[in-house]
Amino acid sequence: MLVTLLLVTFFVIAFLGYLFCFRGRFFSRKNAVIDVPIGVISEELSDLNNWQSWLPWLMYEPDAEVSYEYLNSGVHSVFPSCLSWQGDSIKKGYISLKASRPGAHYFHTLLEAPAFYPCDLHFNIDLTKQKNRTLITIQVIGQLPFLLRWRQRVFALRADKDGELALLKMLSYLGKYNTQSDHEYHEPAFVWLDKTTLDNVDAVTRPFVVNHQPMSQKMDQGFHDLITELGPENPPAGPSFAIYKKADINHHYFSGRLGIPVQNIVPCELCPERIVLKGQYLHLRYVGCYQNLSLAWHVLYNFMRLHNLKRDRRHCGIEVFEVGPIQTSNSKDYITSVYLPIK
Repeated sequence: MLVTLLLVTFFVIAFLGYLFCFRGRFFSRKNAVIDVPIGVISEELSDLNNWQSWLPWLMYEPDAEVSYEYLNSGVHSVFPSCLSWQGDSIKKGYISLKASRPGAHYFHTLLEAPAFYPCDLHFNIDLTKQKNRTLITIQVIGQLPFLLRWRQRVFALRADKDGELALLKMLSYLGKYNTQSDHEYHEPAFVWLDKTTLDNVDAVTRPFVVNHQPMSQKMDQGFHDLITELGPENPPAGPSFAIYKKADINHHYFSGRLGIPVQNIVPCELCPERIVLKGQYLHLRYVGCYQNLSLAWHVLYNFMRLHNLKRDRRHCGIEVFEVGPIQTSNSKDYITSVYLPIK
């Protein structure tokens, strides 16, 4: 009897703790200013036919079937109110545009994408006039089912990256209307290169830990120190790389090693080592600035999940900087290969 009472008490306390500690609601907001009048953007977004090119969930399966429906728009409306898709990987989903008052500069939608989220989302876009420019704000709001509340951080991060990717793709799409300034809006590009194995490499390395400072600043300093210690008589034998032992985006904590391949090294303070890269990797080539490099990992993780693959936690994720500041002065042309270990 006492044991039963203790078990009941334990489960009640655990249930209440779960109920109060995990609310299950997640929220993300991303915004940017574009040199395009608010009326032009509002007219463009009023038509769901124009959304297909920048919605981030459609990029994983370009050949997916896309259709439009006229649900709540009224018989006289010329614009669809629902964009739906069906694919082998991204499954069946839709985004439904809710009706708003005429002349309003906001777009509230209901998103159902079960291949990405276990719940419906509110995907909202608000436009704010700033003289001749427009502030675009994207909000992603979701409420997880009760038994999945403990994964709130995972889906909050996923929504944050989806919102960021959607905003960048939208800015690039709307950039064709930018006639007021020379500013260009570049959409990050991703090229799938399927599964691969990696060759071993002889390199000099340096450990790195990123916590409070910007990632790019830490890496620039680390590679600069390696090049300096190598000296002019030891030019790199290939593109530099980073091996991640730990990556915690929520707390901005990263650790691992920075490396530069070497060959016929002249004696210096650094000692080269053989880097053995075991296992199989998913390979994604990312073209764009380092500021948005985390999106490449986000896209690659989604690609892994959509194809029912599992990450191999025995091995580390790797970035190889094929084209960087040394090769080009334009950050939009940087090329980085991202490798995710899989089982």
